[in-house]
Amino acid sequence: MNPRPFATFEDGETTRWKHRVSRDEVDEFARLSGDDNPLHMDAAFARQHGFKGRVVHGMLIGGFLSRVLGTRLPGPGVVWLSQSLRFVRPVYIDEEIEVVVQVSHASELGTMQLDTRVLNHRGESVVTGQAKVMVLQSEQKISWPELTAIVTGGSRGIGAASALALGEKKARVVVNYLENRKAAEAIVEQIEKSGGRGLAVQADVSSPEGAKKLIGAALDAFGSVAAIVNSASPPIVRKPFVDGEWSEIDAYLRAYVRSVYALTREALSGMRERGFGRIVNVLSTAIWGTPQAEMSSYVVAKSALWGLTKAMAVELAPLGITVNAISPSAVITDQWQDEPDSRARALAARIPLRRLATPENVAQAVTFLIGPEGSYITGTNLPIAGGEVM
Repeated sequence: MNPRPFATFEDGETTRWKHRVSRDEVDEFARLSGDDNPLHMDAAFARQHGFKGRVVHGMLIGGFLSRVLGTRLPGPGVVWLSQSLRFVRPVYIDEEIEVVVQVSHASELGTMQLDTRVLNHRGESVVTGQAKVMVLQSEQKISWPELTAIVTGGSRGIGAASALALGEKKARVVVNYLENRKAAEAIVEQIEKSGGRGLAVQADVSSPEGAKKLIGAALDAFGSVAAIVNSASPPIVRKPFVDGEWSEIDAYLRAYVRSVYALTREALSGMRERGFGRIVNVLSTAIWGTPQAEMSSYVVAKSALWGLTKAMAVELAPLGITVNAISPSAVITDQWQDEPDSRARALAARIPLRRLATPENVAQAVTFLIGPEGSYITGTNLPIAGGEVM
């Protein structure tokens, strides 16, 4: 009986409910309310005054309207703020009525205007009016075994560690890869050994077609997508700005920004319907403070992704979807294979904790933001940096 996310209500949405009013209901309402007016209780009295029989209490009809508001539209969590009622025709015992409620306007402030009508068996209006309501919101919850998470770049580094950490939580994990199928399948095997469910999917998420392919494969396999970890990355190439080309910046923008945009758009309808979604974007401490030299393309794209993260967080929060970022400092992954040990030691010496991050350190933050502990956090950029940035 969880309330629907308010943002899912649309102008024009309508519900209908039919009911035959019984003698017992009228008698019980008279007892509860104390309204034993003979018009409602004495058929002879009613006929003497021009009615066909006992007239159903107007507020009993209002009670049926309350039932529809509370259980159908808007449904659980509704608070009835005001109601106008105009009683057009009488309703008699054993007569069938139909309650019709339609959303006329859902306000950004969280209130809703509803057109309310009650019809008789001939389709004639017996009661008309307008209601103003609000819907109390509550946190939508999904258990780990019910949660399907997509991890882009999931065959290596931070992506692989995040996929494994989600698998240890018993989640269903879609491991996305670009080229290394063997590595992705090895991650899936480890996920399933730890009690989760896994699927390796090849897709170039920097293209809209690849994003659509990835989301489609996840839906075909598991029926839903509740979380996306955007960790796919092309090789990071250092190059002086004066020697660079716009095409290099554009390539990073496609990999980091367009991929997140396309994947989110593909998964959005399902997340909106369930009122639950978790998106975690992997950024970098390179966008905090003064950036390193010879990394302009990388810094531009990661900075743009942080802007997109904040914009999405604002607009998707009313749908129950959180959007966060994590900014690791230097992480020991396979990209360090060609780097001299002296560089790693120099970087570690600059960090207050005097060590570099591991992929597992980053993955713990990912599961925190996706799990129940992070459910009230959105629009944040969490540095996983050992104090390098504060």
